[in-house]
Amino acid sequence: MDDMMKIHLLIDNERYPMTIRREDEQLYRDAAKQIDNKLNKYRSYYPDFSPARHWAMAALELAFENISMKDRNDTAPYQEKLQELTKELEKQISNRE
Repeated sequence: MDDMMKIHLLIDNERYPMTIRREDEQLYRDAAKQIDNKLNKYRSYYPDFSPARHWAMAALELAFENISMKDRNDTAPYQEKLQELTKELEKQISNRE
């Protein structure tokens, strides 16, 4: 438990105590900042919306970004193609011997 630490994140003027891994501290702080930035963006775009709608829109945008990044980082098709090419190379090498 030595690698754990307690921090307090300020999101939308509310404090959120958390116990996290020490190496993740900056990621959590950046995430909290990103939430605040999105909330402020939607507050300025839609000043008549309720706070709950601002939160929902910020959450939707963050979830969309998360899903989009997962699709971009999918390396399975490349791994399959590399395996296919490796087999083909091995076949060609064995035919020459």
